[in-house]
Amino acid sequence: MVSLAMHRVVPLVIALGILSSGICEAQTSKPAFQNFNAPGNLETTVDLACITLDKVSAQYNPVDLFRAVRACLVAKRYDDAAGLHLLAMTFGRFDMARVADQTAHQAISVAQMEIYGGVSPADRQTFGDHAKLVMDDPKIHTAFCQALVRIGPPTYFPRYMIQHGMGAFLGNSGNGLVKDFDPAASWTMLVQTGRKCLP
Repeated sequence: MVSLAMHRVVPLVIALGILSSGICEAQTSKPAFQNFNAPGNLETTVDLACITLDKVSAQYNPVDLFRAVRACLVAKRYDDAAGLHLLAMTFGRFDMARVADQTAHQAISVAQMEIYGGVSPADRQTFGDHAKLVMDDPKIHTAFCQALVRIGPPTYFPRYMIQHGMGAFLGNSGNGLVKDFDPAASWTMLVQTGRKCLP
């Protein structure tokens, strides 16, 4: 004869088993994350192939130029890749100085990760060696400096960077640029101090 206590224990055990199973499923299922991109985030304005510095326009933003670098790496044109990369970084530094939202400045690093991802370690090494030559070899460095002077400061609006920051979701005040930014002074400092190009 089964006691009344046993009748109470069995349903309780079954209920605990069902509850335990539900907890395990909840713990093993991964939360769903969704990426949100503001319109214009890391946007490219022109589809560039691998080009030489003499073909560069001040209207090309760093994302455009990074894509050109990637095309040069694929074509094994490391000299062109190195020059374009350093120019893109110079433009990026200029934009970081004029874009007010600090969280937007990481646009440069994120764009590089997205565009240069998948480049082989060997290509990265060769690319790095050529980039070092642009700064260390007097003849190559002089040619790079002449290109910087010819191209001049960026003429595009840095929407690609502004729309990358938190301000794009929280509501940027004004146009997203630093008030009273001096483009000429900033560019001169980047060229002369950052890239060591003497006037």
